Amino acid sequence: MNNWKRFTFFDIETVKQVEKEDGSSLQKLSITCTTSGRGSLIIGDAEGFINFVDREFGISSFQAYQQSVSLIYQLKERNFLSSIGHDDIGGAAILKIWNLDKTDKNEQPICVRAIKLEKSVTVTCFTLLEDLSQIIVGLANGEIIIIRADIFRDKVIKQKIIKAPNDSPITGLGFFPTKNQQQGAVLFVVTTTHVITYHTAHKDQETIIDDEGGDIGSFLMSDDGSPIIARSDAIYFYNVDGRGPCFGFTGVKTKVLWFRSYLVVIGYDTNNTNALFPGAVIGGQNSIGGLNSQPGGSIGSPSVMVQNTKNNVLNIYDLKNKYIGFTEKFDTVSHICSEWGSIFIFGADGKVFQLEEKDTQTKLETLFKKHSYQVAIDLAKSQHYDNSAIADVYREYGDRLYAKGDYDGAITQYLCTIGQLEPSYVIRKFLDAQRIHNLTSYIQALHEKNLATANHTTLLLNCYTKLKDVKKLDHFIMTDNGTFDVETAIKVCRQGGYFDRALFLASKHSRHDWYLKILLEDLNEYRKALDYIQTLDWEEADKNLKKYGKQLVSEIPEETTGVLMKLCTNYQPVQAFDSLTALNLNGLTINNQQQQSTNVTNIGQNNNINNSNNNNLNNNNNNINIGFKQKSAPEEFIHIFVSQADWLVKFLEYMVQQGNNESSLIYNTLLELYLRDDANQSDEDRAKRKEKAYEFLTNPKSKFDQDHALILVQVHNWKKGVLYLYEKLELFNEIIEYHMENNDYDGLIKACKRYGVKDPNLWVRALSFFSTNKQDCQDEIIEVLTNIDKENLIPPLLVIQILSQNKNTTLAVIKDYISRRLSQETQQIDKDYTQIRQYADETEKMRHEINELRTNSKIFQQTKCIACSLALDLPSVHFLCQHSFHQRCLGENERECPSCAGANKRIQEIKRSQADSANQHDQFFKLLRSSPDGFTTVSEYFGRGILN
Repeated sequence: MNNWKRFTFFDIETVKQVEKEDGSSLQKLSITCTTSGRGSLIIGDAEGFINFVDREFGISSFQAYQQSVSLIYQLKERNFLSSIGHDDIGGAAILKIWNLDKTDKNEQPICVRAIKLEKSVTVTCFTLLEDLSQIIVGLANGEIIIIRADIFRDKVIKQKIIKAPNDSPITGLGFFPTKNQQQGAVLFVVTTTHVITYHTAHKDQETIIDDEGGDIGSFLMSDDGSPIIARSDAIYFYNVDGRGPCFGFTGVKTKVLWFRSYLVVIGYDTNNTNALFPGAVIGGQNSIGGLNSQPGGSIGSPSVMVQNTKNNVLNIYDLKNKYIGFTEKFDTVSHICSEWGSIFIFGADGKVFQLEEKDTQTKLETLFKKHSYQVAIDLAKSQHYDNSAIADVYREYGDRLYAKGDYDGAITQYLCTIGQLEPSYVIRKFLDAQRIHNLTSYIQALHEKNLATANHTTLLLNCYTKLKDVKKLDHFIMTDNGTFDVETAIKVCRQGGYFDRALFLASKHSRHDWYLKILLEDLNEYRKALDYIQTLDWEEADKNLKKYGKQLVSEIPEETTGVLMKLCTNYQPVQAFDSLTALNLNGLTINNQQQQSTNVTNIGQNNNINNSNNNNLNNNNNNINIGFKQKSAPEEFIHIFVSQADWLVKFLEYMVQQGNNESSLIYNTLLELYLRDDANQSDEDRAKRKEKAYEFLTNPKSKFDQDHALILVQVHNWKKGVLYLYEKLELFNEIIEYHMENNDYDGLIKACKRYGVKDPNLWVRALSFFSTNKQDCQDEIIEVLTNIDKENLIPPLLVIQILSQNKNTTLAVIKDYISRRLSQETQQIDKDYTQIRQYADETEKMRHEINELRTNSKIFQQTKCIACSLALDLPSVHFLCQHSFHQRCLGENERECPSCAGANKRIQEIKRSQADSANQHDQFFKLLRSSPDGFTTVSEYFGRGILN
């Protein structure tokens, strides 16, 4: 223990003398015992006074005994003070309990109980429980007085005396707390020859736990209740079973004190050497006889007046952090106690010294200056510093070791800063190739604490690869659970050529994209990649086939096409597929299942894809489960067949046969493939393709876009398809135009006959075409004129004007047409004249009737009422229409004939309708444009008054 470092963590100063009015002061007291608590130093003196010293070192005292005060003890939980002293010289000692919260009329504390001890033997020590249920007094003759009573209520207090072994003087007493309440407190007794425990709850059962005892002043109880004995060879800690840990501080110890977490020890250094307490036993032996000459001292630590006053050495030990916090020499030390966060040293010469602990930051700065970083770390932890502050100490320690060239030690300290210190601070220091081992350790620790980034993972794996430490690489990637960035690890393994490790990581962490990328781009394992895709769920399979399908179709078109067919109809993943067979990587075996390729059905055979009979595709897929929930859109895979047109045809035909796809893109693409000319195709194959295309067009279930299909057939100049689509789209003029462009006279005439019913103007276009044709088309013109005449499409004059454009057209061609038209016109003229005369006669007759009504009287000869058929009598009403009524039969309407009212109303409505339509100019022009006889339309609207 002599290698513990020494520091000065306490400031020492002499307490100034403060005199009272009567001239008394702390320095002038004849101190016999000390204790502290409740904010006061409590001192017993040889005159029988108990003195209370406040923080300003003012003294208040009261007379407790007539002679002297030997021992005092302040309770922690209650403000009670217990003391032992003498009222008579040579008489038995008296135990008194003082209630410091209550005072008498003289303002002295009230003594709640005084117990005279039965033995007139020197009292060496005493202890008690906080509830005062047990008081134990140790005597110099080896006897122990046990007082168990209610000191506040019991009138008679019984004292039980037990004898220690060998009649050795009692040098220390203390109650050892136990976790078991039923077991009760254990009394810990120290004699000069033994250490004994008494179980007070079991009839004071005695147990000797050590055959070595302790001298006066060498025993104390720590704050946590641990008994401590300071012997000349070491300082021992005890528990109920015996010795615990010990610290080998050699030397004579006269006084000990527990202060916070420190152990304060006072001893002798007569030889003035570097040892802690190397001095020999003073006066030959530390006899108890000294007690008789001067009793007193703190509880369990009576004063020992020693003949030799040379060099009393005080050491303050931090047992947890293992350093000496303060060392000082004094001429004489009679007592020691602590209060207000300070230690007080009382000298026999009346001097009083105060030791005050420095703050933690000052102590840390001192440790840094002395490069005692480990002590600083322990100190910071014991003071419950936060992790950030402790990490700063580790960093400074690491920097110190790094500057000294101790890189292994430095990295050990830097490892303790993880989570608080920026990793780049450490990494930059160890980037040199010679320190790559240290760098590897640090980055690996980052991963273990889940604080690594992708860059850290890259750096660590690069370190493994540069060191060629395959074993560590395998251990890292195969046993690490989520403490690194998987994608980064895969990238590094891939770049370093460790493809099997990269595959393992990708498979283990379900990085399907990386797994396929390695298989396809690095290993060219196309079939294995396709088999792996089939094990994925629908969403992943769909995504990866879109990404890698083009490459797979180029290399294994048959199998890939089969997988796509399943994906777009009834996809179900095959059994679990393991990417790696059993790999033995430097002794690290990965027990993976064998590749499940045998479980993956041969896709090409299942789908029976062959060039000769595509119907087998449908036959072999009749077992499709209709209840599937998800399927891919086949139009999204068309682009991957860019170099495999034949397989694209098979794929699209299969999709069309399934009939459950609404996308027109599928049908448009398939039609385009049918019409595409391939130099390697034979004429027979081309003919078959055209037949398929026509069947495809005429199939009512086909969902192609008609406009797109029309463009395709026009681009490929496929007559049959063009005419079919023209007809389907009712583009009759385009059909006529197509025949005209190809000089197909027969086709033109047939088209006019077929579609002329729906669009008679086709004949007019045909007549214009033939009239401008330089070839002899007289037979066709005659047929066209016949149909024009039949439908009366255009006036004869216009026909003559059209035909006059062709110099080859003779009069004989239109002779029959002209004769027929003139005959028809003559007949129509005669019919019109007849109708005109009829209308003129009717008009003249109406005018005459109107004139008669205006100028001549009207004789009414009706004798019966039209309404009731009874004979007319007055009053009666006669109308100009020759209808007569009783006035009572007409009711309120006497201005209109009820019999003629309906006809008159219809005529009025016709007139209003004609008047309204006369203002509808848009409708007039629309009818005028669409009417074959515009003059008739104008005449009709003229009659309605549109020009009025």
